[in-house]
Amino acid sequence: MSAKDAARYYGLTFDRKGWAVCPFHQDKHPSMSFRGGRFRCWACNASGDSIDFTARLLGLDAMGAAERLNADFCLALPLHRKPTKAETQAARRRLEVARAHKEFEEWRKAFISKLCAAYRVAHIALRDMEDLDKLTEREDAAIRWQACFEYWADTLEHGTPEEQAQIYRERGAIAKWIEKVLSD
Repeated sequence: MSAKDAARYYGLTFDRKGWAVCPFHQDKHPSMSFRGGRFRCWACNASGDSIDFTARLLGLDAMGAAERLNADFCLALPLHRKPTKAETQAARRRLEVARAHKEFEEWRKAFISKLCAAYRVAHIALRDMEDLDKLTEREDAAIRWQACFEYWADTLEHGTPEEQAQIYRERGAIAKWIEKVLSD
């Protein structure tokens, strides 16, 4: 669980950029950012992970904060005993899933950017078009695929996990169409 998850659970609210008013000093404007599962206040320099955040917010030591997070988030972590083989395997699997999710999110953001760039090529070509015979092969391809680029970008941004997974499976073919439009 991230520091942002803990902050949200313990009552912090976030602005449009995902920043919060720091609870560790007299803050009037959001000065606490969250990234990579960690937090940092750019005014008072408080920083750390979810355990650090919880410990500081609730006045606990690190173990007390871990116990509190374990209870509040129903994590069922074996804090005071050696984990069983099944628990160790489950934790390893959670890490694998989290890593795969992070990689997918990085791919998704980059792919949306490429789709939007290809969409813009079509938009500009249509806006500036005076004669269909003067379109370049690149502009022609962009115009033909413009609706698809828009659909894929929208689906990757707002679609269901199943819809996004389908685009991910077809990413090789889609990337070829994008490259045809974006290459000079």
